[in-house]
Amino acid sequence: MKKQLSLAMMLVLWTSIVSAAWVDYSRVFDERHDFGYTSNVNISIAGYETAEDSSNVFKIESPVLRDGKDTAVGEYHIIIGEKPIKDYINDKRDELKDLREVQIMELDEKVDLSIKESEVTKDKSYFGIIVPVNDNVVPGDYSKEFCFDFWTLTYAIGDDCSNFGRKPEPAATTTTEEKTEEPAKEETTTTEVKVALNDEDEHGAADGADMSMADISHSVNGNVVTLTWTAVPYSDNVEIRIFDKANADYVTLGTVPMTAEKFNYTTKSTDDELLFAFIPRDAKGREYRYDVNVRHESDVTPEIKATPKVGPAEDFAVMLLITVALYLWYRVFASRKAS
Repeated sequence: MKKQLSLAMMLVLWTSIVSAAWVDYSRVFDERHDFGYTSNVNISIAGYETAEDSSNVFKIESPVLRDGKDTAVGEYHIIIGEKPIKDYINDKRDELKDLREVQIMELDEKVDLSIKESEVTKDKSYFGIIVPVNDNVVPGDYSKEFCFDFWTLTYAIGDDCSNFGRKPEPAATTTTEEKTEEPAKEETTTTEVKVALNDEDEHGAADGADMSMADISHSVNGNVVTLTWTAVPYSDNVEIRIFDKANADYVTLGTVPMTAEKFNYTTKSTDDELLFAFIPRDAKGREYRYDVNVRHESDVTPEIKATPKVGPAEDFAVMLLITVALYLWYRVFASRKAS
């Protein structure tokens, strides 16, 4: 009997350890919860930081949640996947990765979560959520979705993740037309070629957004460049690329809704001058390129020179000097006249 009780206790202990090791996704996505993240209490993104080994770390911050018994929630699981989280709610949950759990103490005021560059594949975009788990190993409502890409050092949160991620460029197709006309008829003058190209450009601009009209600007805060623009009609989304000097070509940072009107890019220590390309999507439009000089852009503090003191004391001193000068002049004049 004692042996059976010991085995039962070991089984319960093992079940508790295994349950705490990973999250049961059926309880996360299919059950209702009495605690967790809300629209007003949720995670925030701190951005990228450089670790001591010069690798990048993606930082997330969360408030300390409390469960239905008003007890501080002690575990926070980082769940990530290569597709938007909505694609895992009803299918393919085994593709999600429970990266790690972060445990806190009762008196902690916030939860610092991080994802190391070495924990994921660098040339892929990832989507994730934070799942809180209380002391009874019961998950709560998960956080807003976040997304990140270590290759481009970009990230987003919430609805901005709907169009996040680098998309492969469509392969260029070359068609060869059979020439049946005589060589003399195939000749086209330079003027005719220019007219044809101009007509095509005007047609393309008319079918989609013209990003040169988007009033693109930027601001720099530390190592984060925030690109802003005014939404223009005829395209629902805008793709943002950056010129890669190593490959002498543009690479895609992400595609965001035109109405987002904002995109954050974290610069690297080697960045000097950045060249961005704004390309309207969903319709053929006009691309616009925007240059940012990172190294020379800083806040300039104007030199303020000391202003001369003025006031009653200074006025009296000036009057005294004038009086002494007049008196000395009078004594010299009087002595000369007497002689």
